[in-house]
Amino acid sequence: MCLVPEAQDSYKDIDDLYKPKTIVNQFASTIAKEEGLPTNWLNDSFKEFIGPNGALDDVLIFKGLRIQTVAIEYLLAMKLLAASSGSDDFNDIVFLMKKIGITTIKEADNLSLSYYPVDQVMPKTQFIIEEALKIINKTNSKIE
Repeated sequence: MCLVPEAQDSYKDIDDLYKPKTIVNQFASTIAKEEGLPTNWLNDSFKEFIGPNGALDDVLIFKGLRIQTVAIEYLLAMKLLAASSGSDDFNDIVFLMKKIGITTIKEADNLSLSYYPVDQVMPKTQFIIEEALKIINKTNSKIE
């Protein structure tokens, strides 16, 4: 969620893809020890949620290092897919749906389907979207 400036500062890890895996993991382990970070602070397990239609945008490019990001719409689609698999991304989903302006189940479904084939979007995703919209609608009615 560090990709979205207004997001809360509750990062447990950094999701990323990197090569060469062994060397980067050695550096990450050293950094974890020196900085008192959890050993899994650098996390590549999200790779299973990278969809066929998701594009990466370059943020910074250095010799031997390229930093890329995704659009927040793609981030929401990934989090919806991950949440249906049991991740703990619900608060991020609510935040991103508010940020993007999603107000209906159909809008959220269409967003997910623009990044993932229908067979990858789990039935549980529908429930997660409905619960997120309940929270968003409660928050919006308090503001009015």
